[in-house]
Amino acid sequence: MPRPDKIAQVEELKEQLSQARGVVMVDYLGLSAPEMVELRRTMRQQGVQFQVVKNTLARLAAQQAGVEHLLEHLHGPNGIVLGSDNPTTPFRAARECARKYQQFKIKGGLFSGEPIPAEQVEWVATLPSQEELYARLAGALNGPIQGLAVALSGVLRKLAVALSEVEKLKAEKE
Repeated sequence: MPRPDKIAQVEELKEQLSQARGVVMVDYLGLSAPEMVELRRTMRQQGVQFQVVKNTLARLAAQQAGVEHLLEHLHGPNGIVLGSDNPTTPFRAARECARKYQQFKIKGGLFSGEPIPAEQVEWVATLPSQEELYARLAGALNGPIQGLAVALSGVLRKLAVALSEVEKLKAEKE
């Protein structure tokens, strides 16, 4: 019979997996305790959560959350990097930790529900954030409008100058 604390852990992990927009599975074997403390601190500073999970509990939670793509990575010691705001943030945090700690290996992950193999994690980590994409879109949309406004103001300025010259000529004739 399953213990209540294990059931609660599965439920909590299932909830986190279903709400996460970015998930990265990692192997942390070989990191010392001070390195793990530093790793968790780095992850928290970047706005993601790092958890060490048991494979059986993670397998149950992944099946219940409908993210079966993670099941293939559930062998050996596992850590899960979860991000609920920006889907690229967990990938960036995992890439940074993999560069910092040689024992830290990325197994794969999920990007907005889509499976990402370990080979593509680097590419996903370089994607711009959602805010940056919005800024680029706004700039792209603003460019033609601003060009039109400048062109129209130039035409209006020329018209105002021409009308001013006509007014001066009329004033000279009188």
